[in-house]
Amino acid sequence: MMERRLDDPSSLAEGNGGHMAQVERPLDNPINWSFKLGRVWAIDIRVHVAFIICAVVMVWMELPPADAPRDWVFAEILFDAVGTYALLFLVVLLHEFGHCWGARHTGGEAEEILLWPLGGLASVNPPHDPRSNMITTLAGPSVNVLICAVCSAALAAWVGSLGAVPWNPLHPMLPLDHSILPTTAQMWVIRLFGISYFLLLINMLPIFPFDGGRVLQAWLWSRKNYHVATDIATGVGMVGAILIGLFALFIEQSWLLMLIAVFGYMTCWQTRRMAKEQADFGMGEFGYDFTRGYSSLEQSGGRERRPGPIARWRAARALRREERERLERQEHRQAVDEVLRKVGRSGLASLNPRERRVLEKETRRARELSTDAHDSAQL
Repeated sequence: MMERRLDDPSSLAEGNGGHMAQVERPLDNPINWSFKLGRVWAIDIRVHVAFIICAVVMVWMELPPADAPRDWVFAEILFDAVGTYALLFLVVLLHEFGHCWGARHTGGEAEEILLWPLGGLASVNPPHDPRSNMITTLAGPSVNVLICAVCSAALAAWVGSLGAVPWNPLHPMLPLDHSILPTTAQMWVIRLFGISYFLLLINMLPIFPFDGGRVLQAWLWSRKNYHVATDIATGVGMVGAILIGLFALFIEQSWLLMLIAVFGYMTCWQTRRMAKEQADFGMGEFGYDFTRGYSSLEQSGGRERRPGPIARWRAARALRREERERLERQEHRQAVDEVLRKVGRSGLASLNPRERRVLEKETRRARELSTDAHDSAQL
């Protein structure tokens, strides 16, 4: 799952080397109860404390009760449970990296991945157009498809039959051919396939904010407009969340599905409300200009209304993006000046590949500005 999200910063400051300093994360927002696990490909990986708590609880639930017959080995069952949860962690992380790579491929930004009990959230910011959002969204499930394809090929070659692949979505951890008895190593490959396969199927449901719902939004956006597409996609998502919640009432250990249903419904409701406010106030498809602040006035009484958590995330992201873009423009101007001085001294042939890319980027930017100015003059 991807999200245009960033935690609230109370201050923005420049760090060394043209990068921004660490953003303060106020603990009054529960989404900030996370810690940084590492940084890969210039993307911060954060883990929510609730993810750890949930992992411990789920591993504990896999252990046999105290009064069960002692024909089991505690270490083996513990290893099995921890290993399965580690595979889930890996698949979710790779899925979110897919969203990040998709956003960067379209010329957008990707800064952070948050792992929490309901999966993952990739803080991405693709260009505001249907094609870029579609590519960014589909890049996540594409990783799951790749994992499933590799596991399927490995199982077919290893076991000698495609029946070893657990294609049945109702039993994603069991070979399709029940007569096959996989070895321990083959069983771990089957589990990796099953986890990726199950997450792929869930994510592609046309229920916003799942990837399927975002694909629906981007598809409608290309045929209508952003606000209409968001209104329809979130409406479908709210109905889907209610259906998931009802389904959860009839299965065992339904608490996770119920949490997903509640989260999905609330996200759809808040996204729908924000899109409606943008349309009502004539703010266009690009939403609020949060760089001017994000407090709003209630129509009755003129009292300030504190924005919700998603509004604060978006406001903070806009502030941080504005600061980052300012620093990038400053660095680019300095690089262009250095390249032009070198050209003046030694000519174009003296430029290395990096300097040529800087010059090409500046040339494209100048052409775009010239085209925009010409179009404005014609209007």
